Amino acid sequence: MEMDIILQEIPKWQFQLFAALFGAAWGSFANVVIVRWPLEQSVLRPASHCMACGATVRFYDNIPVVSYLLLRGRCRACGARFSPRYAVVELAAALLSVGVMNNSLLHDPTSFLLGLTSYFAGFAFLWALLTAAMIDLETFLLPDVITLPGIGVGIALNIVVYKTGWIDPLTSAAVSYAALSLIFVRGYKLLTGRQGMGEGDPKLLAMIGAFLLLKGAMFALFAGALQGLIAGSVLVLYRKRTRSGPAEPILDGEDPAQDSKARFRLAKVPFGPFLALGAIEYYFFGEQLITLYGSFVNFLSQFI
Repeated sequence: MEMDIILQEIPKWQFQLFAALFGAAWGSFANVVIVRWPLEQSVLRPASHCMACGATVRFYDNIPVVSYLLLRGRCRACGARFSPRYAVVELAAALLSVGVMNNSLLHDPTSFLLGLTSYFAGFAFLWALLTAAMIDLETFLLPDVITLPGIGVGIALNIVVYKTGWIDPLTSAAVSYAALSLIFVRGYKLLTGRQGMGEGDPKLLAMIGAFLLLKGAMFALFAGALQGLIAGSVLVLYRKRTRSGPAEPILDGEDPAQDSKARFRLAKVPFGPFLALGAIEYYFFGEQLITLYGSFVNFLSQFI
């Protein structure tokens, strides 16, 4: 009844508009984190500024998405180009925020307070996934400052808000971390003598398990691996089509994680963004996708 009265007084589109603006604003902050964390700079000070000339970005030039379009992706002071990633992250955060709003507060919650809490919790989780994924995409690193607190927050939310108890989220986080770390990090290195997946990926999967429990984490792992395989295959084909000569050798001691050209030559792609994508897919469409997959497997089994 409480929720019905509030929705009668406030149209749903106003909640969705708030979610879009709120998400875009946090998307702008995500860009700050994405740029400054790898450089070990404060995300609070100094104010947003052009990395080329150092000019402070005025408030009217710092409107998410809109300012990027009006300025055509350039600094007003020096004309230096800004990466399209700024607008993409802001838009993605806005869309994710609206999706979470529709999936929580506007999806028939038992109370307005619980629905609002679910919205902020869900958006915080997806914001963390988006930010960590973009950092991994650009640096091949996943920040502990996001994943480790995220594990604790996910467990706490399941205990306090979703009332699942502490065993399921804690076990899900531990099993998710152990499965990825023992098999794909330590196991791979033991068998091949080479570093495969980084230590950040198991921590990210543990954060996913803490929020979405083991079923969600395993879905993210499976879907992420499948989509990562597809992306890696496309990259290999693209490399073969565009390579004009023999690939340059990798010198002893060269770190391909720090050399973008080496990464491209080896067709390496970070796994974190695909784990994050799988988790986002499960958050919004998990049960439908699992049902669809089951139907597909049953269909194939008729011909085997």
